[in-house]
Amino acid sequence: MKIKILIVLFVIISLWGIGYSQNQKVFTFDEAFNIALQNNKDLLSAKISLDNAGLEYENKKKDPTTLILALKQAELNYKLEAVRYENTKLQVMQNVRTAYFNVLEAQSQVKLYKKQLEYYSEYLNATKIKFELGNATSVDVQQAEINYYSAQNSLTSAENNLEIAWSQFWQVLGVFPMKDVVLQELELKVFNLDLEKLFDIAQENLSSIVQAKNNVELYEMQVKLYDNDYTPKATLISAKNSLETAKMTLEQTLTSTRLSLAQKIEQVRAALKEVNLQRKNLDLAQENYRIAKIRYDAGLITKLDLINSEVNIIKAENSYYSSLHNYWKSLDSLLLSIGKIVVGEEK
Repeated sequence: MKIKILIVLFVIISLWGIGYSQNQKVFTFDEAFNIALQNNKDLLSAKISLDNAGLEYENKKKDPTTLILALKQAELNYKLEAVRYENTKLQVMQNVRTAYFNVLEAQSQVKLYKKQLEYYSEYLNATKIKFELGNATSVDVQQAEINYYSAQNSLTSAENNLEIAWSQFWQVLGVFPMKDVVLQELELKVFNLDLEKLFDIAQENLSSIVQAKNNVELYEMQVKLYDNDYTPKATLISAKNSLETAKMTLEQTLTSTRLSLAQKIEQVRAALKEVNLQRKNLDLAQENYRIAKIRYDAGLITKLDLINSEVNIIKAENSYYSSLHNYWKSLDSLLLSIGKIVVGEEK
């Protein structure tokens, strides 16, 4: 435990040092995830349970008086705790991913509202000039002022949301807030998602399936041990009934897991399609801005038109990254359904 604490402190001090020397520290998702793994209370609790289960299993193996059923129970319990520990890691990863993306999206909203405020400020000035020249009414000026103040309020609200997102991010990581940190966007990675392969992984790593399998194995052993002339028939019948129930539960769990995996794979694929669509929209917005810049330099459009093109680019960027974030979240949801941090080969 002391070693883990020292590792975390070293990472934090290193980040602070880099931050002060270079003003800004680019923070990747993997760095955030690794820090959260060192500090998450649920994961620490799961590790303690795993260590205790392992110790109990080893002690029972060394004890010559341990009955075979008790030894099997200890073995299966250790196996289950190991799976639960890995499943908890997945939950931590999902929580970090959500907090990480919340900061990025809040930053994107601040960027958008700043540009919109610039647009409405320019629009207000233009409307006032038109009013002085007699080309606009006082109502037009009042409406322009309302739009400007509304944009100010939207920016203030977005900045407050960004502060909240940062606070929640550091809370998820379990460390004190750091200054001058910039989060890096995740890249798009496309994976080959094979239902059968993922289902095989789930059968060995999803806690609900492992527990159901353990119950079947345990009751099968009980039936074998109780099937003799020295055990009351009622005890044997009870064990057989328990075994049948455990088998039914396992079958139902396998069926529901397979169905859930198929649905989540489709969700990932749908999310990927949305990413590709938003990428095309972003490319179009960038091309429209390039054309608008040429036309502005040529005196064919106003500054308001140019700023509006910039607003459209930011909106397209926000939509693209939002779809990318949803894609990664859908992948996390898929991983939770197989119980292991593995997706497949990249395409």
